[in-house]
Amino acid sequence: MGYIGEETIGVLPPAIPADEISAPENYVPAQLGNKGIVGVTNTTFLLNTNESTPAGENKVMKLHQGTYANSAIVVLEAAEGAAPNAIIARHWQDGSLPTPTDGLPMTHLSIFEIVGTENIRRFRIVSADNKAHKVQVQYLM
Repeated sequence: MGYIGEETIGVLPPAIPADEISAPENYVPAQLGNKGIVGVTNTTFLLNTNESTPAGENKVMKLHQGTYANSAIVVLEAAEGAAPNAIIARHWQDGSLPTPTDGLPMTHLSIFEIVGTENIRRFRIVSADNKAHKVQVQYLM
């Protein structure tokens, strides 16, 4: 027996086109997703790098379960060779695209919770040092 979102384990989230509008969206209070669904999904993916990003797309990534999850816990693990205590990724939760120098900073073992379906859908993350850092996510449906 599987569980909700099982098909996303080990699958990269969709890439964001380089020409996507990065204007922030208005804040929306936390909203529950599908109230009748209860479950937990775990997933892991590596951040895009210049070498892994297809031509015409940028390195910014989003999460898988933006339309189903009520909340998500995100943990960032540094790739081998990352500088100790360095900012290794940056993120925004308003739909705008972070850059290696613009966005909320994350270091090795940064952990935070995203509450609300809309906030998960709008979450964007990018590697700040062009390394494939590991992102661990646990979604609550």
